[in-house]
This record gives sequence, structure tokens and C-alpha cells, in this order.
Amino acid sequence: MATTFIIPTGLPGPSGGSRYNKALIRALEAAGCSVSVCGVPGPWPRPEARDLERLRAALAGREQVVVDGLIASSAPDEIQAAAASGTRVHVLFHLSLLVDGAVPPDGSGRAAALERRALQSAHTVICTSNWAARDVVNRYGPLPTRVVSPGTDQAPLAVGSAPPQLLLLASVTPRKNQLAILRALAALTELDWQALLVGPDAADPDYAQRVRLFAEAAFPPGRVQVLGSRTGPGLERIWSASDLLLLVSRAETFGMVVTEAVARGIPAIVGAGTGAEEALALGPHAPPGIAVAPDDTAALEEVLRGWLSDPAQRAAWRRSAEGARGMLPTWDDSADLMLRILTP
Repeated sequence: MATTFIIPTGLPGPSGGSRYNKALIRALEAAGCSVSVCGVPGPWPRPEARDLERLRAALAGREQVVVDGLIASSAPDEIQAAAASGTRVHVLFHLSLLVDGAVPPDGSGRAAALERRALQSAHTVICTSNWAARDVVNRYGPLPTRVVSPGTDQAPLAVGSAPPQLLLLASVTPRKNQLAILRALAALTELDWQALLVGPDAADPDYAQRVRLFAEAAFPPGRVQVLGSRTGPGLERIWSASDLLLLVSRAETFGMVVTEAVARGIPAIVGAGTGAEEALALGPHAPPGIAVAPDDTAALEEVLRGWLSDPAQRAAWRRSAEGARGMLPTWDDSADLMLRILTP
């Protein structure tokens, strides 16, 4: 059965969701699946009338579609109409709009109603982690959920740096919580370390500016570098020089950067109670890192101080990360799970 992925285009990024989509589509094509991609521009998840018209055109006459949740969650009428016409509609649900910060508080009730209707109309709600599947069912009740977790590409072992390089690799937003990490690091300036903040900063310019100003005020020049987006060889050089990933998000579906770090032998500190814990625990032995309550600055400071001060702990986390490399799921594994959903 021919399958069309309907994905948003023209949004700030790259994001974990957009990278997931591309990698999964590439793996499905490599597995011989008949896949096409239809990009729908617009300010998703706040579409205008012309954006919804483009979506209706993209859905029309399709046999089977996988609609990115950023689109589907704000277009329940279009999802319902496509399903009623006989199209097999799957929603690829990365994260609820209410968690992602994409909806202002005064619009949360309406957004939840739209998202619920869209998901209830889908043949399948494909979640990108077990955490995401639990979260959406807790919000909206029983749904036809299936889980297709991200895969991981093989990568060379990181070399690391002296002093240790801490990597914050995420979009600069309140949900990703970079300020909490910087506040913890501000109490550790007597120790040797350097930090890089890497990721797009256009989603919340005010927050990004607060992060930059705090970094400039709290640390000597060059100690904390805010670099913006990096891709390709430039990002690979950053990975190779890194010793610890910091992803202490307030909410996280999975945290692909966690498994990408582990694939390079880099341990991670992640946000407790988020999907990033799931990513960190994929290995068979001790997790290569630890989860910390996202807004407990004192706890984060304590964990970072221990890691920075104790060579034995750094070595143990590194061994755990190296030992988990061969146990990480691949994108071929993800494609196999998706094919089971797409095949009637």
C-alpha cells in the first residue's frame, strides 16, 4: 500500500521531530517501502485558512497517510474528513502541543479539544516513545497507540577534551531548560570545564536572549559558548570533543541526542520523569549517566560537581556509555516496527 508522509515545512529547526521524520523515511525507503513525502508549509500548529486548504489538498485521494502530529493536532476536521473518505490515517505523534509550549496558556483548552478530536479520528496514533504513549493516553483516554522509538546511527567514539567539554544540544527554549543548567554551572566556576550551547534559537527569542545574557554575565569570556545551530562536519567536531551531554528538559518525548551521545561513548544527565530517561536506559547494564529533577538546581549542581571532581565516576560513566553502544536500536529496527503498522 502506497504511503504518503505529510510533514510541516518552513519551520525553525532542525528539531528532533524533523530529524526523526527524515531518518525514518530514509530507512523505510531502504527497506523497499513505497513512500512519498508531501510537505505542507504554514505556521503549524497555528494554521491559517490557506494552510488548512493546502492540507486538504495533500490528503485528498490518498490511500494511506502518516500525518505529523504538529499538523494533525491543529486540524481535526481535515483528519476526520480524510478518514471518513476511506484514507487510512496515522498520526505520527511526537509530543502534545500542551507540553511543547507551542500553545499559550489561555489557548490550552481549545488546543486540547482540537488535539483530542484529531487523535480519536486516527487509525493509529504512532508515538515515538513509551513515555509519549503513556502521556497521550493519560491526557485523552484510550487511543489506538503504537510505539516506534527512534533509531540511532553508528558513530565514532568521542575523543573528549581537557578540561571536560559539556554539551547542551537542543533548541533554546524554556522546555529544554538551558537556564537551569547554567545556574548550576555558575556555582562550579572553580572547577575545570567548558560548555557549548548548540541548537536553534528562533523558537523563543526572548528566552534565547535571557540565556545569552546570563552566560555573558555569569562566566568569563569563552567559558560558555552559545553557538546556535550546527550541522554536518561542524557538529561532528563538537560531538568528538564532548565529554558529557546535558539535556535536563522539563518534558522530553525521547531525546534522540541522548542515544546519539551514547553511540559516541558520551554519558548524559537528563531530566527525571521525561522520555529522556527511557533513552538513557536502553543499555543492559548501569545507565551511562543519571536523571535529575529538571528544576532542582541544587541537585543538578551536586551531580555536576561529583562528575567534574571524581575521575573514577567520569570513567565509570564513560565505560557504561561505551558498553551500551552496541545495544542501541537502529533506524532499520524503527522501520521494521513502522512497516508492521503500515501493512494492513
